[in-house]
Amino acid sequence: MWDWILLGVTGLAALALGVLWLRAKAKLERAETERYAAEQAHDNVKRELERLAAQLAALKHIETDAVLVISPERTIQKINPAGQALFGPKVTSGQSVMTATRSVELDDFVLHVLQGGEDNDRQLMINGLPYRARAERADEHGLVLILRDLSELQRLGRARRDFIANISHELRTPLTSIRLLTESVLAGTASDSNATLIKINTEVQALEQMAQELLDLAQIESGQAIVRLLPTPVEQIVHEAVQRLLPQAEHKHQQLRIETATDLIALADAEKINRALGNLLHNAIKFTPPEGSVTVRALASNGDVQISVSDTGPGIARADLARVFERFYRGDRSRATSGTGLGLAIAKHVVEAHGGRIWVESSGVPGQGATFFFTLLAGETN
Repeated sequence: MWDWILLGVTGLAALALGVLWLRAKAKLERAETERYAAEQAHDNVKRELERLAAQLAALKHIETDAVLVISPERTIQKINPAGQALFGPKVTSGQSVMTATRSVELDDFVLHVLQGGEDNDRQLMINGLPYRARAERADEHGLVLILRDLSELQRLGRARRDFIANISHELRTPLTSIRLLTESVLAGTASDSNATLIKINTEVQALEQMAQELLDLAQIESGQAIVRLLPTPVEQIVHEAVQRLLPQAEHKHQQLRIETATDLIALADAEKINRALGNLLHNAIKFTPPEGSVTVRALASNGDVQISVSDTGPGIARADLARVFERFYRGDRSRATSGTGLGLAIAKHVVEAHGGRIWVESSGVPGQGATFFFTLLAGETN
C-alpha cells in the first residue's frame, strides 16, 4: 500500500515538475522571441541610420546645399559643412531644430512632415534669404532635410528679365534709326545720301553684333560650341580681330594700336578666339571716348601666350570687377551705353574652353581705363 502511495506522490511531483518545466520553457521561448524581435528592430534602426549616414556622406560634395538628418524628436543627428556654414559652427548632433536654426518656420515645417504632412517641399526665409526646403521621410526614423539657397536663382531670373527688356530696347533703337534714315533717303530729304548710308551701315553692324552674341550664347547653352585646337600664329589672330573692329575705332577717331611679340604660336580655334578677342575690342572701343586709344598686346608669359586689351575709358568700379564676366550683367559704366551684356561672358567661356583664364584689372579712376587679359596654351610651329 505504501508503495502505491509513494508511487502516486512521485507521479504528482513529476507532473508538477513537468508543468513547471513547460511553463519555464514557454517563458524562455517568449523571451527568446522578444529578444529576437528586439534585435531585429535594433538592426533595422541601425541599418536605417547607416543608410541615412550614407546618404548624407554622398551629399557632402554639395557645397551649396545644407543637408541635415533629423530624428523623430526633431533633434539634429547629422549636419554637413554647408549646414554648419548656414547655421553656425556651434550646431552639433543632439540639438533641437529650433535651438540650432532659430527658425520657427523651419521647425514648423519639420514637425509638419514628421506628422505625415504631404507637403514636403516649401520655400522659406532663413537668415533673411530665400531657401527651398525639401524633406525626405526615412520611415519612422526621422527625415533628411535639404536646404537650397535660392537667392542666386532669383538674381539670375531678374537678370534674365532685365536682359529681355534691354534687348527689346537695343533692337528697337537701331531699327527705328534705320527706318527713319531710309525714309529720308526715299523721300529725297537727306542732305547727304552717302553720310546717311554710312549711318545705316553702322546701325546694321550693331544689329549684327547683337545677333552674333545671341547666337554664341545659344551655342554655349546647348553644348554645341566645339573647340578645335590647332597651332595658330597669334599675330594673325590679333590682326584679323583688329581689322574687323577698325571701322568702329575710326568712326570715333580713336587710335587702335597693336604690340605683339613675333613668332608667337598658340593652340587655338582661330574663329572662336577671334570672336572672343573681338568682343573685348568691341567693349574697349565702346567705352573709350572719342580721340582715345585702345591697345592690343600679345606676349609670352610663364609658358603661355598672354593677350591683353587696354582702353582709356572710365575704368571699372571695384564693386563690378568680380561680376563683369557674368551673363547679362551690366555695371555702372554700362548704363550709358548700348549692348546685350553678353560679350564678356561669351569671351570668358571661349577662353576657358581653350584651357586658358581671363581676368580684368582697373583702378576705377576715370581716364585710366581697364585692361582685360587672357591666356592661351602655347603651341609649336610644327
